[in-house]
Amino acid sequence: MKATVDAPVEPRGNTYDVQELAGAFGDLGTLIPFVVGYITINHMDPAGILIAFGVFKLWAGFYFKTPVPIQPMKAIGTAAITQGGAITHGAIFASGLFTGVVWGLLGLSGAVTWIQQITRRPVVQGIVLSLGLGFVVEGVKMMRGDLLLAAVAGG
Repeated sequence: MKATVDAPVEPRGNTYDVQELAGAFGDLGTLIPFVVGYITINHMDPAGILIAFGVFKLWAGFYFKTPVPIQPMKAIGTAAITQGGAITHGAIFASGLFTGVVWGLLGLSGAVTWIQQITRRPVVQGIVLSLGLGFVVEGVKMMRGDLLLAAVAGG
């Protein structure tokens, strides 16, 4: 029996429909907690964060003709927020810049496809689980010091 090779999936183009709108709010729903954490826990300048995110999202949207998710930055945000402000603003900035350069090089070289092929789903799920548990632990620490916050968050 002859093996068949699936044809590559072509991008579906830009369709600005209800699904795209829902996806935009989904990205916003994951962005807001990170921005709030950067501002409240790491004491970063809100204007700098919001302007930087806005400029990047506009540039990516115009260049790629589609919205670009912010998934790699979630790991940086989680590390910065769960360390209780111990990570400096410079370290956060440098890690974001370094991550952007690395993912840009991986994308241009095609190495992302190779990484995708060798990385199994349980590895990705384990990373996501550990990031989520880091938020849970940090949240419990914050609630121990403020019973009103704990009641509002739990209710």
